[in-house]
Amino acid sequence: MKQVKVWTVFLALLLALGAGSFLSSPAFRQLEPEAQRAVALAARSREIAPRLARYPGWSAGAEREDGPVWHVEFQLGEEWLGEAYVDLEAREVREFNLPVEPTPEERARIVPQLRKRAAADPEVQALLGGLDWDEEITYDKWEDAWIVYYWRGEDGVGVRFGRDKGRFYVEGVFDPLALEAEQARRHAQDRAIQLAYEVPEVGRALEPYDAWKAYAEPETHDLARWTVSFAVPDRTIVSVRIDVTRGEALEVEVP
Repeated sequence: MKQVKVWTVFLALLLALGAGSFLSSPAFRQLEPEAQRAVALAARSREIAPRLARYPGWSAGAEREDGPVWHVEFQLGEEWLGEAYVDLEAREVREFNLPVEPTPEERARIVPQLRKRAAADPEVQALLGGLDWDEEITYDKWEDAWIVYYWRGEDGVGVRFGRDKGRFYVEGVFDPLALEAEQARRHAQDRAIQLAYEVPEVGRALEPYDAWKAYAEPETHDLARWTVSFAVPDRTIVSVRIDVTRGEALEVEVP
Protein backbone atom coordinates (compact mmCIF):
# COMPACT_ATOMS: atom_id res chain seq x y z
CA MET A 1 0.00 0.00 0.00
CA LYS A 2 2.82 2.40 0.85
CA GLN A 3 4.49 1.78 -2.54
CA VAL A 4 1.21 2.53 -4.37
CA LYS A 5 0.83 5.79 -2.43
CA VAL A 6 4.42 6.83 -3.21
CA TRP A 7 3.92 6.09 -6.93
CA THR A 8 0.66 8.08 -6.98
CA VAL A 9 2.38 11.09 -5.44
CA PHE A 10 5.31 10.74 -7.86
CA LEU A 11 2.96 10.59 -10.88
CA ALA A 12 1.05 13.65 -9.68
CA LEU A 13 4.35 15.50 -9.31
CA LEU A 14 5.39 14.60 -12.85
CA LEU A 15 2.09 15.84 -14.24
CA ALA A 16 2.33 19.06 -12.27
CA LEU A 17 5.85 19.67 -13.53
CA GLY A 18 4.76 18.98 -17.12
CA ALA A 19 1.94 21.51 -16.87
CA GLY A 20 4.13 23.99 -15.05
CA SER A 21 6.62 24.33 -17.90
CA PHE A 22 4.15 26.40 -19.92
CA LEU A 23 2.19 27.76 -16.96
CA SER A 24 5.36 29.41 -15.67
CA SER A 25 6.51 30.70 -19.06
CA PRO A 26 6.54 34.32 -20.34
CA ALA A 27 4.03 33.31 -23.05
CA PHE A 28 1.56 32.23 -20.37
CA ARG A 29 2.02 35.44 -18.41
CA GLN A 30 1.19 37.46 -21.52
CA LEU A 31 -2.34 36.02 -21.54
CA GLU A 32 -5.07 38.05 -19.89
CA PRO A 33 -5.91 36.90 -16.32
CA GLU A 34 -9.11 35.01 -17.15
CA ALA A 35 -7.41 33.29 -20.10
CA GLN A 36 -4.63 32.23 -17.73
CA ARG A 37 -7.20 30.77 -15.35
CA ALA A 38 -8.90 28.89 -18.19
CA VAL A 39 -5.65 27.39 -19.49
CA ALA A 40 -4.46 26.43 -16.00
CA LEU A 41 -7.80 24.86 -15.11
CA ALA A 42 -7.75 22.73 -18.27
CA ALA A 43 -4.05 21.82 -18.12
CA ARG A 44 -4.22 20.70 -14.49
CA SER A 45 -7.46 18.75 -14.82
CA ARG A 46 -7.49 15.03 -14.14
CA GLU A 47 -8.64 14.31 -17.72
CA ILE A 48 -6.20 16.48 -19.65
CA ALA A 49 -3.00 16.56 -17.55
CA PRO A 50 -1.96 12.95 -18.35
CA ARG A 51 -2.46 13.61 -22.06
CA LEU A 52 -0.45 16.83 -22.06
CA ALA A 53 2.34 15.02 -20.22
CA ARG A 54 2.96 13.11 -23.48
CA TYR A 55 3.71 16.38 -25.29
CA PRO A 56 6.63 18.17 -23.58
CA GLY A 57 6.87 21.75 -24.80
CA TRP A 58 3.14 22.25 -25.39
CA SER A 59 1.60 25.71 -25.31
CA ALA A 60 -1.95 27.02 -25.16
CA GLY A 61 -4.25 29.98 -25.63
CA ALA A 62 -7.83 30.73 -24.63
CA GLU A 63 -10.77 32.84 -25.78
CA ARG A 64 -14.10 33.53 -24.08
CA GLU A 65 -16.83 31.37 -25.59
CA ASP A 66 -19.95 32.39 -23.68
CA GLY A 67 -20.12 34.02 -20.26
CA PRO A 68 -17.92 32.04 -17.87
CA VAL A 69 -17.15 29.39 -20.52
CA TRP A 70 -13.75 29.62 -22.23
CA HIS A 71 -12.39 27.77 -25.24
CA VAL A 72 -8.81 26.53 -24.69
CA GLU A 73 -6.61 25.29 -27.54
CA PHE A 74 -3.36 23.36 -27.11
CA GLN A 75 -0.43 23.33 -29.58
CA LEU A 76 2.98 21.79 -29.92
CA GLY A 77 4.89 24.22 -32.09
CA GLU A 78 2.72 24.52 -35.22
CA GLU A 79 0.85 21.27 -34.53
CA TRP A 80 -2.68 21.52 -33.15
CA LEU A 81 -3.06 19.09 -30.25
CA GLY A 82 -6.62 19.59 -29.11
CA GLU A 83 -9.10 21.76 -27.28
CA ALA A 84 -11.20 22.06 -24.17
CA TYR A 85 -14.17 24.07 -22.92
CA VAL A 86 -13.93 25.12 -19.30
CA ASP A 87 -16.38 26.86 -16.99
CA LEU A 88 -14.51 29.30 -14.76
CA GLU A 89 -17.46 29.79 -12.38
CA ALA A 90 -18.00 26.07 -11.86
CA ARG A 91 -14.24 25.45 -12.10
CA GLU A 92 -14.72 22.41 -14.30
CA VAL A 93 -13.87 21.06 -17.75
CA ARG A 94 -17.14 20.74 -19.63
CA GLU A 95 -15.74 18.86 -22.61
CA PHE A 96 -12.42 18.25 -24.30
CA ASN A 97 -10.80 16.66 -27.33
CA LEU A 98 -7.10 15.97 -26.98
CA PRO A 99 -6.30 12.71 -28.77
CA VAL A 100 -3.10 10.82 -28.02
CA GLU A 101 -1.32 7.81 -29.45
CA PRO A 102 -1.57 4.69 -27.28
CA THR A 103 1.42 3.82 -25.15
CA PRO A 104 3.21 0.51 -25.81
CA GLU A 105 1.53 -0.86 -22.67
CA GLU A 106 -1.92 0.20 -23.88
CA ARG A 107 -1.26 -1.26 -27.32
CA ALA A 108 -0.11 -4.57 -25.82
CA ARG A 109 -3.34 -4.73 -23.83
CA ILE A 110 -5.67 -3.76 -26.68
CA VAL A 111 -4.28 -5.70 -29.67
CA PRO A 112 -5.22 -9.16 -28.31
CA GLN A 113 -8.78 -7.90 -27.78
CA LEU A 114 -8.99 -6.75 -31.40
CA ARG A 115 -7.73 -10.09 -32.67
CA LYS A 116 -10.27 -11.92 -30.52
CA ARG A 117 -13.16 -9.80 -31.82
CA ALA A 118 -12.04 -10.24 -35.44
CA ALA A 119 -11.76 -14.00 -34.99
CA ALA A 120 -15.33 -14.13 -33.66
CA ASP A 121 -16.85 -12.04 -36.46
CA PRO A 122 -18.50 -14.20 -39.18
CA GLU A 123 -18.09 -11.60 -41.98
CA VAL A 124 -14.40 -11.10 -41.28
CA GLN A 125 -13.72 -14.81 -41.14
CA ALA A 126 -15.69 -15.46 -44.35
CA LEU A 127 -13.52 -12.93 -46.17
CA LEU A 128 -10.28 -14.33 -44.74
CA GLY A 129 -11.35 -17.85 -45.69
CA GLY A 130 -9.12 -19.55 -43.16
CA LEU A 131 -6.00 -18.61 -45.12
CA ASP A 132 -2.82 -17.01 -43.82
CA TRP A 133 -2.83 -13.20 -44.07
CA ASP A 134 -0.31 -10.56 -43.12
CA GLU A 135 -1.62 -8.34 -40.36
CA GLU A 136 -1.26 -4.58 -39.85
CA ILE A 137 -2.82 -2.85 -36.84
CA THR A 138 -3.17 0.95 -36.75
CA TYR A 139 -4.83 3.54 -34.52
CA ASP A 140 -6.48 6.73 -35.79
CA LYS A 141 -6.19 9.10 -32.84
CA TRP A 142 -8.41 11.74 -34.44
CA GLU A 143 -11.29 9.29 -34.83
CA ASP A 144 -10.38 7.26 -31.73
CA ALA A 145 -10.62 4.15 -33.89
CA TRP A 146 -8.53 0.99 -34.22
CA ILE A 147 -8.22 -0.58 -37.67
CA VAL A 148 -6.81 -4.01 -38.49
CA TYR A 149 -5.66 -4.58 -42.08
CA TYR A 150 -5.19 -8.07 -43.49
CA TRP A 151 -3.05 -8.38 -46.64
CA ARG A 152 -2.54 -11.39 -48.90
CA GLY A 153 -0.91 -10.73 -52.25
CA GLU A 154 -3.07 -8.18 -54.05
CA ASP A 155 -6.04 -8.71 -51.74
CA GLY A 156 -6.87 -6.74 -48.62
CA VAL A 157 -9.48 -6.69 -45.86
CA GLY A 158 -9.92 -3.79 -43.46
CA VAL A 159 -11.70 -4.11 -40.11
CA ARG A 160 -12.66 -0.98 -38.20
CA PHE A 161 -13.40 -1.29 -34.48
CA GLY A 162 -15.63 0.81 -32.27
CA ARG A 163 -15.66 0.88 -28.50
CA ASP A 164 -18.62 0.93 -26.13
CA LYS A 165 -18.02 1.19 -22.39
CA GLY A 166 -14.48 -0.08 -22.86
CA ARG A 167 -15.49 -3.12 -24.94
CA PHE A 168 -14.45 -3.37 -28.60
CA TYR A 169 -16.77 -4.44 -31.41
CA VAL A 170 -16.46 -4.71 -35.20
CA GLU A 171 -17.87 -1.45 -36.52
CA GLY A 172 -17.32 -2.11 -40.20
CA VAL A 173 -15.50 -4.24 -42.77
CA PHE A 174 -14.18 -2.64 -45.96
CA ASP A 175 -11.86 -3.07 -48.93
CA PRO A 176 -8.76 -0.95 -48.17
CA LEU A 177 -7.60 -1.09 -51.80
CA ALA A 178 -10.89 0.42 -52.98
CA LEU A 179 -10.51 3.08 -50.32
CA GLU A 180 -7.03 3.93 -51.57
CA ALA A 181 -8.38 4.20 -55.11
CA GLU A 182 -11.12 6.58 -53.98
CA GLN A 183 -8.61 8.71 -52.08
CA ALA A 184 -6.39 8.88 -55.19
CA ARG A 185 -9.38 9.94 -57.30
CA ARG A 186 -10.39 12.63 -54.81
CA HIS A 187 -6.83 13.95 -54.65
CA ALA A 188 -6.58 14.15 -58.46
CA GLN A 189 -10.00 15.82 -58.65
CA ASP A 190 -9.05 18.46 -56.08
CA ARG A 191 -5.79 19.10 -57.90
CA ALA A 192 -7.61 19.49 -61.24
CA ILE A 193 -10.01 22.05 -59.77
CA GLN A 194 -7.14 23.96 -58.16
CA LEU A 195 -5.19 24.09 -61.44
CA ALA A 196 -8.27 25.19 -63.34
CA TYR A 197 -9.07 27.95 -60.86
CA GLU A 198 -5.55 29.33 -61.24
CA VAL A 199 -6.01 29.85 -65.01
CA PRO A 200 -6.27 33.65 -65.64
CA GLU A 201 -9.18 33.27 -68.09
CA VAL A 202 -11.16 31.41 -65.44
CA GLY A 203 -10.65 34.16 -62.88
CA ARG A 204 -11.90 36.78 -65.33
CA ALA A 205 -14.93 34.68 -66.29
CA LEU A 206 -15.91 34.11 -62.64
CA GLU A 207 -15.43 37.71 -61.51
CA PRO A 208 -19.07 38.82 -62.08
CA TYR A 209 -20.44 35.86 -60.05
CA ASP A 210 -20.65 35.47 -56.28
CA ALA A 211 -22.08 31.95 -55.97
CA TRP A 212 -20.62 29.39 -58.36
CA LYS A 213 -19.67 25.74 -58.02
CA ALA A 214 -16.88 23.68 -59.56
CA TYR A 215 -17.38 20.22 -61.04
CA ALA A 216 -14.67 17.88 -62.32
CA GLU A 217 -14.91 14.69 -64.36
CA PRO A 218 -11.97 12.49 -65.44
CA GLU A 219 -11.31 12.10 -69.16
CA THR A 220 -8.90 9.17 -68.78
CA HIS A 221 -8.86 6.04 -66.64
CA ASP A 222 -5.48 6.95 -65.16
CA LEU A 223 -6.97 10.23 -63.83
CA ALA A 224 -4.32 12.24 -65.68
CA ARG A 225 -6.74 14.45 -67.62
CA TRP A 226 -9.90 16.14 -66.33
CA THR A 227 -12.63 18.47 -67.53
CA VAL A 228 -13.39 21.10 -64.89
CA SER A 229 -16.55 23.19 -65.20
CA PHE A 230 -17.48 26.27 -63.19
CA ALA A 231 -21.22 26.87 -63.13
CA VAL A 232 -24.18 28.67 -61.61
CA PRO A 233 -27.57 26.91 -61.34
CA ASP A 234 -28.77 27.91 -64.81
CA ARG A 235 -25.61 27.57 -66.89
CA THR A 236 -21.93 26.74 -67.21
CA ILE A 237 -19.68 29.80 -66.95
CA VAL A 238 -16.38 28.33 -68.12
CA SER A 239 -14.81 24.89 -68.66
CA VAL A 240 -11.17 23.87 -68.62
CA ARG A 241 -9.38 20.72 -69.74
CA ILE A 242 -6.59 19.96 -67.28
CA ASP A 243 -3.58 17.66 -67.40
CA VAL A 244 -2.92 16.90 -63.71
CA THR A 245 0.32 15.03 -64.40
CA ARG A 246 1.87 17.97 -66.24
CA GLY A 247 0.12 20.53 -64.02
CA GLU A 248 -1.24 22.65 -66.87
CA ALA A 249 -4.41 23.70 -68.67
CA LEU A 250 -4.87 22.24 -72.15
CA GLU A 251 -7.93 24.18 -73.26
CA VAL A 252 -10.30 26.84 -71.91
CA GLU A 253 -13.85 27.10 -73.23
CA VAL A 254 -16.30 29.91 -72.41
CA PRO A 255 -19.80 28.96 -73.73
